[in-house]
Amino acid sequence: MTMERSVPDIYLAAVHEHREALWRLVDQARVAAKAEDLPGLRETAGQIRLRIEQGDDQTIGNLAPHIGDIVAEVDTLYDAAFPADRRDDLADLLATPWPSAHRKSLLAAFLGCDVRHRSVLDEVAESAVAAADVHLLRVLVSTPLGSLSRESVARILDALHRFGALDAAMVERAFTDDRYLGHAIIGRSPTGEASGPPLACADAVRDHVDALTWRLVCAPAPADWDELPKGLAPRGLRFVRVALTWDGDRRVADHLGVAELTDEERGDLLALLRDRPVEERHQAFRWRRHAGDAEALLPLFGLERAAPLLRLIQAIPADEVARQDRAVLLAAIEDAGADAARRMLEREPNELVSAVMGWNRAEVLKRVKHNALRGIAAFGMLPLAPDETVLDRYLALRECAKKGAKLGPNRRHSHAAAVAVALDHLAQVAGVSEVSRLEWDCEARIATETPTVAEVGDYRIALRFDGADPVMTVDRAGRTLKSVPAAVRADPGYQKLREHQKRLTDQARRMRTGLVERLVATAGTLAPDELARLLSLPAGAAMLPALLWKDQAGMIDLLDQVDTTGPVTAVHPVELHDRGVLAHWQAEIVRRRLQQPVKQVFRELYVLTPAEREAGSVSRRFAGQRVSGKVAVQLLSGRGWHTHSKYDDHQATRAVGDGLIAGLRCDFHGYFGSGDVLIGEIRFLTGPDRNAAPTRSDGVPVPLADVPPAVFSEVMRDLDLVVSVAGIEPEAYLSQAQADSRAQVLAALIADLGLARVTVEGREAVVRGTRATYRVHLTSGSIHVDPGGHLCVVPASFGATAHRRLFLPFADEDLMTSVILSKVLLLAEDEKISDPSILAQLDSLTGI
Repeated sequence: MTMERSVPDIYLAAVHEHREALWRLVDQARVAAKAEDLPGLRETAGQIRLRIEQGDDQTIGNLAPHIGDIVAEVDTLYDAAFPADRRDDLADLLATPWPSAHRKSLLAAFLGCDVRHRSVLDEVAESAVAAADVHLLRVLVSTPLGSLSRESVARILDALHRFGALDAAMVERAFTDDRYLGHAIIGRSPTGEASGPPLACADAVRDHVDALTWRLVCAPAPADWDELPKGLAPRGLRFVRVALTWDGDRRVADHLGVAELTDEERGDLLALLRDRPVEERHQAFRWRRHAGDAEALLPLFGLERAAPLLRLIQAIPADEVARQDRAVLLAAIEDAGADAARRMLEREPNELVSAVMGWNRAEVLKRVKHNALRGIAAFGMLPLAPDETVLDRYLALRECAKKGAKLGPNRRHSHAAAVAVALDHLAQVAGVSEVSRLEWDCEARIATETPTVAEVGDYRIALRFDGADPVMTVDRAGRTLKSVPAAVRADPGYQKLREHQKRLTDQARRMRTGLVERLVATAGTLAPDELARLLSLPAGAAMLPALLWKDQAGMIDLLDQVDTTGPVTAVHPVELHDRGVLAHWQAEIVRRRLQQPVKQVFRELYVLTPAEREAGSVSRRFAGQRVSGKVAVQLLSGRGWHTHSKYDDHQATRAVGDGLIAGLRCDFHGYFGSGDVLIGEIRFLTGPDRNAAPTRSDGVPVPLADVPPAVFSEVMRDLDLVVSVAGIEPEAYLSQAQADSRAQVLAALIADLGLARVTVEGREAVVRGTRATYRVHLTSGSIHVDPGGHLCVVPASFGATAHRRLFLPFADEDLMTSVILSKVLLLAEDEKISDPSILAQLDSLTGI
């Protein structure tokens, strides 16, 4: 196929133009070869490679397929001028300015790799560094053969610096091949995050890069943006001077304008700008703001007194929500003066600082409605409006938090973090020393400040508690009505009580799913004053006494039996298991008919298996299970997991306390949640210290035997839930832990109710009824009738109402457990079964 037919018309002229230019360069190379001008040949090879790269970019890949004749000619020229004399010498193989097909073949053979693939030289570089082979290191930087990662090139320059062999030619060649190499030199990612400490060669490299940058921007035909080295800010006032008069690509001016300056140079810049146009002053201020020293230019705008305020503004992270000290911000605004502070914020806008004074109230309220994270944080910092109370703001933030549950998986975590920061800011506005104190105070007001009784004509409305749940009753003449009359529903007093009931219901939900669940899952501790505040709330008074606690003497019992004059710790069932008292407390909770607010003694328990202990730091307990990504990501997110790209080391992670991070590896296409996900290995990793620079010790796998047992159990519980609920083939995975939990509940009920016909055998409940013997699977709920047959028990309403004798000793929504145990209780009294469908099946299966 001819080039005219295979290249789109839009690129055809450009391809012809680049081919003609390349042939001119080939002619240039021929002349140099004839004159045996090796330096000239090296220079021309670089020009040819650059022309091919730029031409292919400009024609969107349409140049490279149509220059085979040119490449073949260049291969011949350079193989003749730079023969590979020693094929057993890697440095000699790499020492060529042109990657001819012959050289590629020789290198592939030397490395033992496929010539069709680009040879990766990172291991070669590591070996050369270790061997202090300066000659090979220099060749690696300059060779067009093979490929090196950016980090490997940076380490080579660092090694050359250490060996006293780093010169301008090496640095310029490295930065010509990779304009963004500077990021690896100073230990930053291209997006600005710290990736490690700066290399020892950083200052020496910067000297050479500054010289290269200066030469490029001062050339008769100044360089464009794509030619400049990136990642390293230039140093010196001369670059800022050039930026002020630059009339080319603004990105070049922005790069030069943030050059690092000494104190003396900052003074010189201030003097220089006093006589420059206003727009140049503003532009210079914007550059120096990014450089971090804009404070030096404040005298240009009469804002000297606003310097502390500017420092505070610049210290506020631009890409995350973080707590700020309101008193410090107010003091800086006062020092600057309100007028100067306003002008400072016009020059350096900051939503949160403006919110301290309430100058942007309308904008903040609008952004909160749209779930803007920094807007939420700023909302907490707004001064109270004349008709607003602290409780009003607190309730508004709680409503905002509820909206976060509807957001995407990772977004919901950042939204929750923003609400937490806003609550901290509100505590400062309210003059409360700790955010926890603010929360206790507001929760107590919700429970106590609103009346619980109202009169509407002859009707009396009362709000009372059934355990932790608020219940509304309407009486008339001493008789409780089953429904609320329309006249009562329309009364403001009734509506106010309904609103209060909703707040108390939300309070109970927050306590159960938030605080109480967290206490049990983490074996959390409460100080005496914290416990007292919780017990002052109706929800706390109803929930906490039903939990098992451990006092400072180590005694475990219900709350009224332990010493509460000191700290008390919510007991994780793994400790009951280790002490050998789990079954005792399970039976005791059922005997006393205590309904725990969350699963505690009947919580699914996961202990380290011998295989996991032998494996060291990796668990494959759920490996190979395929789940729905959409369901899995929602379940993981609801339990504090963050999901990541398929290219990350771990595709889901969760901070689990004790300085550890749980890491889950998965396989999926697209992104987590777009399709099926194949569950892989689980590890526990050392977590980074947020206050320290990144180190290579972060993310190190921890032996499973060293992971706290409660932490291990809770992570496995999360993943067991994901596999059980999100599994593509539910029947292919039957959770042993869930079966054990249901067996434990059933065993306690058997003893309490005297169910002589029922026994537990492994994952099955065996019911010896009067009509047959039944085996109920404690995971799937399927019923097998001995000697052979399946009984289908699925009446339309079955499971909606639990069996009359069933008592679940926990308040978690666990419909499956209720259904399975109700089936067991139904079959234990099979002589009382009246359902025609069930009886017909039994007649068929038993022949009775």
